[in-house]
Amino acid sequence: MNFLRNTRSLLSQSMLRCKAPPAARCYHGHAAPQRLMQDLGSSNIKAACRRLSTSPGSFVLRWYHDPRKVAAATAITLSATVMAACSRYDREIVPCTYRSHLVVYSHQEERDLSDSYFAEHKAELVEKNMIVDPHDPRIARVRLVAERIVHAAHRGLGLYDSNDAPMLRVTQKRRRWGKARPNTSHLNGIKWEVTIAKDLNPNARLTPSGQILVTTGFLDRYKTDAELAVVLAHEVGHIIARQSADIYDIHLLLHNIFSRRREIEADYIGILLLGAAGFHPQWALVVLEKAAKVETTSFNYPNPKKRLQLLSEAKTMNEALELYREVIAMDKVTDRYFR
Repeated sequence: MNFLRNTRSLLSQSMLRCKAPPAARCYHGHAAPQRLMQDLGSSNIKAACRRLSTSPGSFVLRWYHDPRKVAAATAITLSATVMAACSRYDREIVPCTYRSHLVVYSHQEERDLSDSYFAEHKAELVEKNMIVDPHDPRIARVRLVAERIVHAAHRGLGLYDSNDAPMLRVTQKRRRWGKARPNTSHLNGIKWEVTIAKDLNPNARLTPSGQILVTTGFLDRYKTDAELAVVLAHEVGHIIARQSADIYDIHLLLHNIFSRRREIEADYIGILLLGAAGFHPQWALVVLEKAAKVETTSFNYPNPKKRLQLLSEAKTMNEALELYREVIAMDKVTDRYFR
């Protein structure tokens, strides 16, 4: 629209410089100003510009005045930028979703960066005397649930045995990148540590370096181990997908644009982890229903009802239930013959 207004303004100025009477012809045989105004009135800018562009001293139509050429130039520039990024950064496949993405940090760089941010945040909590005593029984509870989720991730993604990766097996139909194996090596060697902060706001955060921070408000809201497992599995899902190292995360605008997709991806990986850890996938729906009653939609997070709808889809729920039934059957065999 700005292009349209600017062009009309330039054409109007050109017509004012024409000394011929209204009925006469000007611009070396081109249409009179009335004809040009008719073209402008019908939004036929190209026709009007074409009549003026051939006359001396008149308005000249440049390539950047054509929206289609501008769009083409923009597309070429963006393509070149993406190609440059592809040559500089590593491409990895996200487990379970099989999304291909570019990562801008190595595994160690990602851990070091998250450690730095967490150390600063923890120092602030210590200064305000907001850290719960390390011997608090609630820390043991969080640690035990987290260990179940982490164990399920290692077994489910084939870190213990590459030939036994049930989470990858049940999601094979989602594979889009041929035989490229999903990246899981960043999960090796993580040492998990639990910290509880005295804060009434319900919050939980996990870092790629293994730091688990939950608030007392969070533990007050989610009182059962299954509910705690749902949230921890979701947070581990972010780490499995290496979202903090994703190229989209280094730019604020891109981060905001893709943040909802990140949450939905973590929801999906999380419900698979939940089943693989021996918690019924239905608990994920219970937690989201509880969240939908108290949380509002924000720009960075999808609507809880939308998340609930996606996790309730038959395909997703069946994959999670298959993992759950498998681990429950294994537990029964273990209890009967090895205990």
